[in-house]
Amino acid sequence: MTRTGLELESPVRSLFAGRIPEETLFPFPATSAEERETVASFLDSFRAFARDRVDSERIEREQRISEDVIRGLGELGAFGMIVPEGFGGYGFSTSAYCRVMEEVGATDASLGILLGGHQSIGMKGVVLFGTEEQKRRWLPGLAAGRSIAAFALTEPEAGSDAASIRATAELDAAGGDFVLSGNKHWISNGGIADFFTVFARDPALGARDPHEGITAFVVTKDLGGVVAGPEERKLGLKGSSTVALEFRDVHVPAANVLGERGRGFKVAVEILNTGRTSLAAGCIGAAKRMIREAAEHATRRRQFGSPIAEFEMVRSKFARMAVRTYALESLVYTTAGLIDRGLADYSLEGACCKIFGTESVWSTINDALQVAGGNGFMEEYPYGRALRDARVNMIFEGTNEILRALVALSGTRDAAEDLKEVARALKAPFSSLGILSEYASRRIRGYVAPGRLERAAPELQAEGQMVCRYAAAAGYAAEMLLRRYGRDILAKQYHQERLADVVLLLYASLATLARATAAVSGGSPRAAADVRLARAFVRGAKYRIVGALKAIHRADDGDRTAIADDVYSALGYPVPDGR
Repeated sequence: MTRTGLELESPVRSLFAGRIPEETLFPFPATSAEERETVASFLDSFRAFARDRVDSERIEREQRISEDVIRGLGELGAFGMIVPEGFGGYGFSTSAYCRVMEEVGATDASLGILLGGHQSIGMKGVVLFGTEEQKRRWLPGLAAGRSIAAFALTEPEAGSDAASIRATAELDAAGGDFVLSGNKHWISNGGIADFFTVFARDPALGARDPHEGITAFVVTKDLGGVVAGPEERKLGLKGSSTVALEFRDVHVPAANVLGERGRGFKVAVEILNTGRTSLAAGCIGAAKRMIREAAEHATRRRQFGSPIAEFEMVRSKFARMAVRTYALESLVYTTAGLIDRGLADYSLEGACCKIFGTESVWSTINDALQVAGGNGFMEEYPYGRALRDARVNMIFEGTNEILRALVALSGTRDAAEDLKEVARALKAPFSSLGILSEYASRRIRGYVAPGRLERAAPELQAEGQMVCRYAAAAGYAAEMLLRRYGRDILAKQYHQERLADVVLLLYASLATLARATAAVSGGSPRAAADVRLARAFVRGAKYRIVGALKAIHRADDGDRTAIADDVYSALGYPVPDGR
């Protein structure tokens, strides 16, 4: 029986309480045979299309994706993967969509921005929040690629702080339309799109909370007044369109409001939450391609009479690349599976995917380039382009710093609610014995006897016990930070980063253990490889977890702050002349 969203427990939120929702994570998710067949057929068609018509060197050189390629992708149905079948799309699940975006990531990063910017964020608001009339009106054209979508949230003064946007949509009481004015920048697909999901302040609402004064709109170019600036000159992703947009008194019909007025911030957050998992899926594909390129080079290149693949320093790089990518793949498809099964709030799981995915692929590309040696630095090889294309991943759709703060503060907020309940109970202990005894038993279960993963494969029981032990320690650390700092935890970003990394690594560890367990129980001929990869990741994660936990309990960050202040005072390196 399929569990409902109410029955699924967020793994990341649970870890902040020192709990592991084992039955939510095990078994590792699997798609239906029917969907696997559909996705396999689609991937075959996409690969054939990419071989014949996608030339990454040409895309980079011309700094655009040709109309011929865009038209071909439309004919393939690539613009409608997430659109329900009733509106002309494939109706892919999150897992299926991630699998295709993985393949796109292995093919060309600019292509990934075109398709992801269109589906993951550009038109996703209509899929999630559109009325039936809005869906009938726009989704068929978007699914066919006749319209290209873009997501217009970021402004010059509003990046990660989306609540500070300045674009306004003034309600014209006489005509019933909104008059949209303002500027957006760094808009992916902006120069080729004719459909925009736009967020603007709605002054007529008179909201005191800036988060509640934003409304989301669908703006189409035929309304007039939408002006795209010149294409930005970027470090990477040169084939993708990135421009500033100006909205010059655009009259937007009230029928184009997306969701409820004043709920635009929620719309934006929900759209970005769904997009982060598929972004990480693209990172899987890019990482696998780099491993393949580096392996081909290492097995051919000979030095000192042997292939360089034989040297242990090179082997260590391949082991590291494979382990990271296995963990990322496990994390993404665990999260996608939870979304498909109806997890109500997957914001923290999606954030973990984005953080881990973007940093993993960056490290993997760097390792692959190093294996390639001098070839890696030459433009005729793919490493340099991959490195430049991957760098922005850690910035857009929420910087990794902001997402670490989101993970840490959202997770500790739940623990704070728990502590408030206990604090209230302590004021009347005899009438609140149920609450206190339940809390005490949870502490005993979690912090004294952490237990084991009952569902993990026998070959991975030691690693399962390790994860249980440090999950309990993470819950204790979150509680300790709340007791020590209270509301001041909002400013303690050194600790937020540490706590987020601990929980992220635990979540990734659990995902790898679930996946390797599924390989063992399913009799996969590659199960031994899965076990090796999972074991290596969990054991390596242990040392990072221990270091972060020790720093949470013992770190004196005064020197770090003082050094940064020295740099700010000097506006540069704080020790003049190298002395």
